[in-house]
Amino acid sequence: MAKTRRTLTANIPTYEKNRRRWRKRILASVLGAQAKAGSRFGPDDKLEVVVLLYLKKGKRIAIHDIDNRLKDILDALQGRFGGPKSARAKQRLIENDNQVCRVVMEKQPIPKKYRKDVGGRLLIRPYRARRWPLQISKDRRLYKRAR
Repeated sequence: MAKTRRTLTANIPTYEKNRRRWRKRILASVLGAQAKAGSRFGPDDKLEVVVLLYLKKGKRIAIHDIDNRLKDILDALQGRFGGPKSARAKQRLIENDNQVCRVVMEKQPIPKKYRKDVGGRLLIRPYRARRWPLQISKDRRLYKRAR
């Protein structure tokens, strides 16, 4: 039996004002990448999500709040497009966004190597606990990285 791939990388479509349509396009893009890669995530898997969001230079980068775009992306991954909470798409990548334990997100101007219809990159992988620079250690002092 072939081993299931545990990491998924996908393009995010360009942001559009109609958030419902944007969420549907995100889910379609991610499910397409999942089918191609053969990756699967179960309802008990803890996940890490890394997002690079590409926006037009200038005003576009300043206008978009990163937390609102992240909510749109996480809602899309669980098949939520708006309306009542019970209304969900039949196909979804994750059961619930409470599976996500770590998120890293950055907004950037669109790189020259990408077409205008690529709105970003998304990486989803299993979560691995790591020590963070501000994490409190056993003796209640802040953890300092060894150099």
